[in-house]
Amino acid sequence: MPAKTTRLAIAAIFGAAIFGLQLAMLVPASAANEKVNVLQYALAHPTDNARLPTPPALGDSVPASVKLQRPEGSSTFAYFYFRGQPVIVDMKTRSVVRIGE
Repeated sequence: MPAKTTRLAIAAIFGAAIFGLQLAMLVPASAANEKVNVLQYALAHPTDNARLPTPPALGDSVPASVKLQRPEGSSTFAYFYFRGQPVIVDMKTRSVVRIGE
C-alpha cells in the first residue's frame, strides 16, 4: 500500500475514533444500569427554569440550591431546566454532563 493511502487510512480511523469518543462524552443518554433515558424523560417532563447567576457549562458543579429532578428508574442522572433547555447532571458529582437537546 502506498504511503499516502496508508496515511489517509490511519487518519480516517483516528478521526472516527475521536468522533466516537466525543459523541460518547456528549450523550450520556443512559448508563448500563439505567432503566430510563434521562434526556427523553426531561424533554417529556419540563420543569420551571432554575435561577443561576451564569449559564451552566459542561463540567460545571450545580449548586445545592438548584432542585434536581430524578426520573423514576434513574440512579445516576437527574436534570433541571435553564432557559427552556434541559440540563443533565451526574448525581454523584452534581456536574453538568449535557445541555439541551
